[in-house]
Amino acid sequence: RYPSHWQLAEYLQAFAAHFGLNGLYKMRTEVVSCRRQHDADCGWTVTYRPVGSDAGEEQTLQVDAVVMCVGQTCAPSVPSYPGQDTFRGRVLHTSQYRGQAPFQGQRVLVVGAGAASGTDVAQDLSFGAKQVFLSVRRDVILLPRFLGGRPNAEWFERNIW
Repeated sequence: RYPSHWQLAEYLQAFAAHFGLNGLYKMRTEVVSCRRQHDADCGWTVTYRPVGSDAGEEQTLQVDAVVMCVGQTCAPSVPSYPGQDTFRGRVLHTSQYRGQAPFQGQRVLVVGAGAASGTDVAQDLSFGAKQVFLSVRRDVILLPRFLGGRPNAEWFERNIW
């Protein structure tokens, strides 16, 4: 079975805690600059600024290695549509989605499949919303994650290839 995004986040948090990594990375930060030192043995100089509720002054670190997790999906792109200003429902980006509870018994439109986020949210909503509609720009092939009780890749491997 493939893990949900919630399970993956829990796994990564548990992994970091188990291996003592929690103090070795910075979350919710804006990297101002990242420069390789001239002497290859010196590593990197990273200047960053905390954002959000921890916002503060720029800080600088000397580190041996850098892992960039750019958060490409953390800056929501929510287009405007004609009539949106008179719509009485909620409009939110998948990055703001925290669960199906607020949508119980409602009719919900998910606009766009995304890389997988739109389909993940639509599936999650289907367990409590009255109806879920998925609107996409072009043809999309949607496959269930499980076929015959097995992850779809495993099912295809045994039954097609």
